[in-house]
Amino acid sequence: MQPSNAPLAIFAHPGHELRILHALGDLKASCLYLTDASGSTGVSRIPLTTDLLAEAGLPDRVPFPFIPDAALYAALLNRDNAVIDELRRDLTAHVTRLLPAFLITDSAEGYNPAHDFCHFMALELGHALGIEVYDIALDGDPGDFGSAKPEDCRVWSLDGAALARKLAFVRQYAALAGTMLAEETGHLLALYGEQAQADEILRPAPGWDAYDARWTSEAPFFERHGLKRVREGKYRTALSYRDHLRPVLAGMMVPA
Repeated sequence: MQPSNAPLAIFAHPGHELRILHALGDLKASCLYLTDASGSTGVSRIPLTTDLLAEAGLPDRVPFPFIPDAALYAALLNRDNAVIDELRRDLTAHVTRLLPAFLITDSAEGYNPAHDFCHFMALELGHALGIEVYDIALDGDPGDFGSAKPEDCRVWSLDGAALARKLAFVRQYAALAGTMLAEETGHLLALYGEQAQADEILRPAPGWDAYDARWTSEAPFFERHGLKRVREGKYRTALSYRDHLRPVLAGMMVPA
């Protein structure tokens, strides 16, 4: 089966497209979102991202039966195979129909379970369809090649005008998306600097083995954060890697 169309970006949340906005436009890539990113505010970010894609001149987002953040979190916490399998079937049907040249997806950083789940769903599909899968840094340094060799990556270095345009979109989006995203955006800009946003890198997406091995000796951020929320009385229970996410991902294992 030979891919015949533009690349497809599969993101856990709307808003992730901002990390590689220039590259997506250059590739004429479409975006598909698994959830509506309503977790922190209760308000879907799908309309905001739909407007952003149009204003930035990118293709319309791929219509997909996304689910609320809370529903995906609950499905992972409860290992609800009915919800998870339906998402996998829907995604398989959409990607098989589109047959993209390659896939772009979230990195599996242990920062957010939805990001990691999305990463391995995309890898599972890429493996099944025989197409390449690239990931992007989300919580990390935009210029980080991760475990990949630079020569194996697709790299864009934005000039001053392109960077200014991108930063304007980032600030506009963050201002409209709610306090939590605005704080996260401000933190990342302060941590890595505005100039770092000129780097847009698609890295060959790493597989299961290295990811799973990493969490044998440390807990991922989302687990530590969840336990903190439980101690504060804000969560009743916390999603853990070993007890909740790993059993779900184990069915989608893609060797490194």
